[in-house]
Amino acid sequence: MVGMEALTVVARGLVEVAAENGRWMTWNLALAVVPAALAVVLFRYRGQRSAVWWAGAALFTLFLPNAPYVVTDLVHLRDDVLRADSDLVVITAVLPAYAAFIAGGFAAYGLAVGEMGRYLTRIGLGGWRGPAEVATHAVCAVGVLLGRVARLNSWEPMTEPHGTAERVVLTLSWRGAPLAVLVTFAVIWVCHGATRALVRHGVAASGSTAAFLRRMA
Repeated sequence: MVGMEALTVVARGLVEVAAENGRWMTWNLALAVVPAALAVVLFRYRGQRSAVWWAGAALFTLFLPNAPYVVTDLVHLRDDVLRADSDLVVITAVLPAYAAFIAGGFAAYGLAVGEMGRYLTRIGLGGWRGPAEVATHAVCAVGVLLGRVARLNSWEPMTEPHGTAERVVLTLSWRGAPLAVLVTFAVIWVCHGATRALVRHGVAASGSTAAFLRRMA
């Protein structure tokens, strides 16, 4: 009976988390997937880099900060923890939901950055892969700051260029902007590195399992 009661509490907690956060989490994850999809199309393309390709690259740059942006949505976590009925709900529903949400965003970011790096290697610029990743983290740190503080959307530089320029200048001239960008850059770097390490570990583990199964066959 105790087990069933606990399961009921957990299930109710998951439903409440989904009802409270499902809409914005789904939207933000969809925005995170956009640059990953663009990266696959752009950086696996074998033809000449036409005007259309460069337009796609511009869109990729504008939308890429949406992927690491998910980590800033931790600002909502405190309210969800306070709203939870019990510690059990926090541990089994609230925290796993946020962990999955952030993991999804950085998985999309890792895919996008990985596709870009492999593209650079393919066109003979593999030596620039490391610096390009660092530069990408830096650009995204600025983009995340603009998204969180100025509430700037990825499409607004195209739909409202004048207003966007004003908000960018205002936000980046804020005294705390350099520190905020630096901290965000560090978080993106660490989270990206952790995601890549987990993926590599998972691939290695699956390869070892496959080899073990082949030996057992």
